[in-house]
Amino acid sequence: MKKFLAMALVALAALTGSAQNNLYVGGEVGFMHDGGKRTNEFSILPEIGYNLNSKFAIGTVIGWQYTHFNGRDLSTNLFRFNPYVRYTFFRSENNLVNLFVDGTVGVGLGWTSMDDDDSDTACVWEIGLKPGVAINLTDNFSVQAHIGMLGYQGVNDAAKPAYNSKGGLNLSGNDLSIGFYYHF
Repeated sequence: MKKFLAMALVALAALTGSAQNNLYVGGEVGFMHDGGKRTNEFSILPEIGYNLNSKFAIGTVIGWQYTHFNGRDLSTNLFRFNPYVRYTFFRSENNLVNLFVDGTVGVGLGWTSMDDDDSDTACVWEIGLKPGVAINLTDNFSVQAHIGMLGYQGVNDAAKPAYNSKGGLNLSGNDLSIGFYYHF
């Protein structure tokens, strides 16, 4: 067991050492209160990715999302998995600003808990393109934002209290997510 652990650590060190700014980690943490729907939503969505070259990267978001409806004793817990392929189509000369689009296919699985402690299996899914911008503050640190989506998001009946099925182009400021990233 000790030899296996030692070999795994050496392999990880070699991978990280040879990555030379290709591997990145980061993600998003969020809280939102919607007074109209009377909901609170909390999410922890870490992300890991790898730059294949200056134009393409692959990665995934793996995390948790919780939505609670105030006054109704109704809540939804979801485990999210959203792999993506990123295409960077613009880089400024000094590499301060990058514009990109993520092609993503994602799924969220969990449960919806009702008033009477009854719960149903909740499922959400999506497929589409998410445009974004990255501001590279240093060689190793960046801030990234996704602005909307072009695609489809679907839900099963148990997830409908918290999520809606929708499709098309949404570039609204209400669908803005910001994350912080570290590049190895």
